[in-house]
Amino acid sequence: MPAQNPTDKIVKKNLETFNRWAPHYDFSLFQWWMKKFHRKVFVEVDKNVEAKQKAKFLDLSCGTGELLYELAKTKPRLQLFGVDIAENMLALAKHKVPSAKFFQMDVHHLKLKDNTFDYVVSTEAFHHYPNQHQALSEMVRVCKPGGKVMIADINFFSSLLHHLFVKVEPGCVYINSRKEMIRLFEEAGLKNIRQERTFLFAVTTIGMKRKEKKK
Repeated sequence: MPAQNPTDKIVKKNLETFNRWAPHYDFSLFQWWMKKFHRKVFVEVDKNVEAKQKAKFLDLSCGTGELLYELAKTKPRLQLFGVDIAENMLALAKHKVPSAKFFQMDVHHLKLKDNTFDYVVSTEAFHHYPNQHQALSEMVRVCKPGGKVMIADINFFSSLLHHLFVKVEPGCVYINSRKEMIRLFEEAGLKNIRQERTFLFAVTTIGMKRKEKKK
């Protein structure tokens, strides 16, 4: 039997972890924490999406769909999509946001068409992705030219704290510094890259997909 790919092994571990966490994911204390990571996403969408605009919004590692639930209340014309590897998370999300479309997928291999979404977002999940370059490449691929890729992830100021957190949290792979995240966005070909600390332990990075040059 061939050896299991290290990336697949970590994805499987994350699948088991988040299926197990699903019944407790909406507890108030945890959602208080998650909403800190959602904050900048709300600001960005509110600033750029008109009330009647039918923009497409993709939430990767959407969990129980809390971010999509809040967006559905404030931007009813927004077309909402969620992806998660954990079927237990998705079962709760589908009940919570019936207007959204959900898919069980690995973020490293999105079975979604190129150039589809106006916003492609990952909140408080990127540090769980074993191949971050590939995951970001997939995010860019499914984003429309001129659309935005947003990653809100943990940042504790200190590489030592990052190292310790990786050891403690199940399925955590790597926490990027602010410079490392910007470099990832640059390497993915994104432009107009912006970054903001949106919470004591959260940094949001935003980049725009380049528009295709007319021939």
